[in-house]
Amino acid sequence: MTASRYAAALLAGLIALLIAVPVPAAESTAAPTPTPARTEPAGSPTTEPANAKTTGAPAAATRIIRVKPAKVRMIEGVTLTTQELLDENFALFDAQALEIVEPRRLANEIGRSLWIAELVNRSEQYIAIDPKLDMAFFEKARGVKLHPSWALPETLYPGERVPVMYGGEGFDKITEFKPAWQAMRRAALPGPRPALTISIDKTDARIGRGTLNFTYRYQYKYVVVSGRVTNDADHDVSKINVWVSLYDAKDRVTGAEFDELRLPVLKPGDSAPFEVAVKQYGANFERVGIVYDAEGK
Repeated sequence: MTASRYAAALLAGLIALLIAVPVPAAESTAAPTPTPARTEPAGSPTTEPANAKTTGAPAAATRIIRVKPAKVRMIEGVTLTTQELLDENFALFDAQALEIVEPRRLANEIGRSLWIAELVNRSEQYIAIDPKLDMAFFEKARGVKLHPSWALPETLYPGERVPVMYGGEGFDKITEFKPAWQAMRRAALPGPRPALTISIDKTDARIGRGTLNFTYRYQYKYVVVSGRVTNDADHDVSKINVWVSLYDAKDRVTGAEFDELRLPVLKPGDSAPFEVAVKQYGANFERVGIVYDAEGK
């Protein structure tokens, strides 16, 4: 073998030796991270905590109550409080305790028909909360579409009578009506409504006049009811609404009006005057009735 061939073979052998023998990595100067001690018993197949039923250890305290099967309470159109949802004795207001009485047709100041009645809470112990009424009207076999003149109070207390009035065109006499109540909550007395005293100081019957389409002149009777509102609650009161009814000698509604009184915030013990004009559509009035609703602050 020549010297050149011997040198090439020796170089190839040295290269193969360097490839076959791994070079150790440089040692780190940082301390090794200790491995956390495992606390599960030897031979345990999982790291999850053992079941209290199998080990006899007391279960961890929890505020979660699981009910099986769950009793789901869903009431369309009604928002319940947490207390009401958890109350096993919770019940809605019985709509059969609400009655519509003394319905009659009257003509307004320009001769158009009005349907007037009273809504009465016949319950002896429960307040109707946010009552919502859908009415269907019929003149013999023909359905008549009427629209309400105002909304109902958010609270209707036992024995209270609030006027309801519907207007429309194309009807002479309502021969049948069907009330349909949406689900509503109830409350026991004394209820959520702020305590107010509404006194009537004076009623003044007057004659009003108007013009329709610049040609037709008409006149009508109306009554100005003047009184005073006193806050008997222990907190401020605002947004006071009143439903005022005029009653004739037969104790039938002969006129009614809804008004949101424009009064300042009333502090406990404060009072303020108010005035409401109520149109009279039937016989002359003999007395005045008022139902109110209010918000506390």
